[in-house]
Amino acid sequence: MEKTLITKMDKGNKNNISQEFKQMLHDQILNSLKHESDRAKLILICSWIDYLLKLKIQNEFSEGNKKARKDLFSSNGPFSTFSAKLNLAYCAGWIDSDVYHDIEIIRKLRNHCAHSIENITLNEELIRKEIEKFKVPKRQYYNWGELWATYNEKEIIISTGEKPDNVSKTLYIPGNLTLMIALPIILLVLISNLKLPLSLEDENNTIITIALPDYMKDFE
Repeated sequence: MEKTLITKMDKGNKNNISQEFKQMLHDQILNSLKHESDRAKLILICSWIDYLLKLKIQNEFSEGNKKARKDLFSSNGPFSTFSAKLNLAYCAGWIDSDVYHDIEIIRKLRNHCAHSIENITLNEELIRKEIEKFKVPKRQYYNWGELWATYNEKEIIISTGEKPDNVSKTLYIPGNLTLMIALPIILLVLISNLKLPLSLEDENNTIITIALPDYMKDFE
C-alpha cells in the first residue's frame, strides 16, 4: 500500500489533528509556492493533486503484476491524464461533489495558464472570480466568496463577516491571497476524502488517516 510521509504531529490530540495538519499544509504550500510565478503555482498545485489521486488509484488497483499496474498510467492507459483520475475519483464516490467542483476550477485555470502566451496573474478579474466560486472553503467560512479587507489607523482586517462600524476604507483582495487561503482547506478535505494512509515521522512509523471535524463534514 502506498503511503505519504508527513512531519510529526501530536497524534494524541485527536480533536486538533485535522487543524494541525491543515496548518502544516498551509506552511508547506506557502514555502513551496512563494518564489513561483502565478502560472507555475497553478501547474504545481495540479501536480500535487494529481499525485494524491494517483496514490489512491494505486492503492485501489493493487492486484495484477507490476507491468499491468504501470500500464494504467501510461500514455495510452485509462488513468494517464489528470482529468481521467479526477473523474474516476468522483464517479467512484471517493471525493465529495464540492471537492470535485473546486478541483475542476483549478484544472481549468491550469489549462488556461498552460496554453496562454500572455502574462498570467492570479489577480486578473477573470481568475479571481473563478477562485471565489470555490465551494470547499465554505466548510470553514460559510460566506466564502464575500471576502473583504479593510483598515483603520491601527490594523488591517481580512474577514468574510460584517464590516465593523469604525472602518470605512476597503482594500483590494488579490486572487493570490484568496487562493492561498482556500488551498489548504481543499487539500485537507481531498486527503480526508481519499482516506490516504499517512506515515508519521516517529519512532513507530505510525500510520494515520485524516478525519474531518464534524463542522467540516456537512458540505451540502
